[in-house]
Amino acid sequence: MTSQTEAGSFDAGVREAHEWIADVMRETGLDERGTLTALRAVLRALRDETTARQNSHFAAEMPTFIRGLYFESWDPGRPRVDHDTQGFLRRVRAYVGNDDSAFDTAQATCGVFRVLERRMPGPTAQIARMLPKELCELWTPSFAEKSAERQQRLAVEERVATQGTLHAEAGHERDAPMAPHQNRSPGEQHRGGPLPNTM
Repeated sequence: MTSQTEAGSFDAGVREAHEWIADVMRETGLDERGTLTALRAVLRALRDETTARQNSHFAAEMPTFIRGLYFESWDPGRPRVDHDTQGFLRRVRAYVGNDDSAFDTAQATCGVFRVLERRMPGPTAQIARMLPKELCELWTPSFAEKSAERQQRLAVEERVATQGTLHAEAGHERDAPMAPHQNRSPGEQHRGGPLPNTM
């Protein structure tokens, strides 16, 4: 029973890791090999920006395989570094370890960041707040935030369109020709007898 449970957990972890990789592929446009390279490089560069304690909390929610990429070659005693945007991108490029000019370091970094935000919104937000201000230029709005903003914008546009339609219909009713009895003056409407007493 225990072995079956462990095997099921392992399979679930493998599936989740594949989902992460597929997400990064979609965000960066890289093939599978390039995606793994980008994911490893960005995670390691991000790890260097945070403390050992922060790393432990941040990595706790990652699938086992992704966590392995994050902690690969990690030295817990090594002091954290503090980079601006260009310094961070240089470190990512160094971890990529090749001179492939087609590899867009900034695009790959932003793509991995977006996946982190989507997959681990809480821990990722905490890490983002601890990074240097300059580095947050690469920390784009999360997928969830973009979706919420888009839904809100669509709701506002729909509300405005509905109000416009109602106003147009009201104006049409005001301009519509009146029925014959509506065209008469008050006296004409009661030509056959005295006006009703309105007092």
